[in-house]
Amino acid sequence: MRALTLATVFAAASGYLVMLVAGRALGPADYPLFATYWGAFFALGGVANGLMQEATRAVRSARVGPTPDTVRLGHAPAPDTRGHAPAPGTGGRVRLLPAGLMLGLALAAVVAVSAPAWPALGLPTFSGVGVAVMAVGILGFSLQAATAGALSGSERWGLYAVLLTVDAALRLVVAGLAWWAGDAGLGFALATVAGTLTWALMVSLSPATREALARALDVGRRRFWRNTASAMLASAGTAALVVGFPVFVTATVRESDPAPLVGAVILAITLTRAPLLVPLTSFQSAIIVYFVQRRELGPRALAAPLGLVTAVGLVGAGAAWLVGPWLIRVLFGAEFELPGAVLAALTAASVGTAALMVTGNAALAFDRHLLYNLGWWVAVLAALILLVSVPGPLDVRSAIALLAGPGIGVVVHVVGLAVIARLDPEPAR
Repeated sequence: MRALTLATVFAAASGYLVMLVAGRALGPADYPLFATYWGAFFALGGVANGLMQEATRAVRSARVGPTPDTVRLGHAPAPDTRGHAPAPGTGGRVRLLPAGLMLGLALAAVVAVSAPAWPALGLPTFSGVGVAVMAVGILGFSLQAATAGALSGSERWGLYAVLLTVDAALRLVVAGLAWWAGDAGLGFALATVAGTLTWALMVSLSPATREALARALDVGRRRFWRNTASAMLASAGTAALVVGFPVFVTATVRESDPAPLVGAVILAITLTRAPLLVPLTSFQSAIIVYFVQRRELGPRALAAPLGLVTAVGLVGAGAAWLVGPWLIRVLFGAEFELPGAVLAALTAASVGTAALMVTGNAALAFDRHLLYNLGWWVAVLAALILLVSVPGPLDVRSAIALLAGPGIGVVVHVVGLAVIARLDPEPAR
């Protein structure tokens, strides 16, 4: 876990550096093109993360023993002493790398088919090359999601840390080369997807990675893809709320919102949320395993993670108030500067989305995919309604929507888990 922590810190720092390098290299005129391309890719990658989440749960559950739900449905025989479950009954055995390939090809097709709509959405095609780069990138991202899920579910945290580190390093190196070469855009598109080559390096160089990918799961093919589809739908909600929130902000701008404020708020949202959400995203598989190992506690297992997330968010809000304006002015320029109180409010508001990620992973670990999905989409809808309906300036509306929208989703998750535990405590055990 120490290695995973260090890898997460490096990934977060490299993400900031890529944004900084792109901003310095492209300038205010071209930077929005990079930001839009980056956001679209990782929003689509967020959908593919549903595969990683279900793979983590299924591999881990097969190792520790099946959930009562899967036993009741006849989907999961008990594992043998080596942790390899017999092939589940319904639909045949799932192999994770081919599953990642199938999903990646489907998402790549979505990218290709959507290409005619890119100009209207502000996405740069780079004469069609940008579309091809994103299609290949999302294919690699899906294969990487399968690999990450296998490593996490089998608790090979050192290898998972290597995957995170190499992924971030490749992205940073290609962004640096693009800056050095004076590239005006395509190089940064390549930097966006460069990290998705990591899965191939891991599979080719690490026998332990190949062994993890060969492990049996606790469900058969049909149940696996149903669970994955549900997790992907929820991941789409995650991507909409996390990566897509700046788009929501832009779409709900009012005539009374000055243009400089809009740009500053969007940048501030990205910067203030990253310290909480980047580590949580990297530790997502570990969080799922944490809850899988504590099924018998039910909703009580949420107390410690939610307390930690809240404490970190409050400390971050204090830091944002004190040094945030100076840091933005030095790194990005005075035109992006906002008052410390606004930066503190946006940082504190990030606790809502962070808490929703925690409760959502708990619902997934307890095999409550419908509840997981419901909480995320309720949060998305609530955040949009708040952005449109709350009076006041854009920064106030954004902070309220970021905190209260996901907060409503957290309530849905927690209440749902509590009701399920009261009515049918057996699945939690």
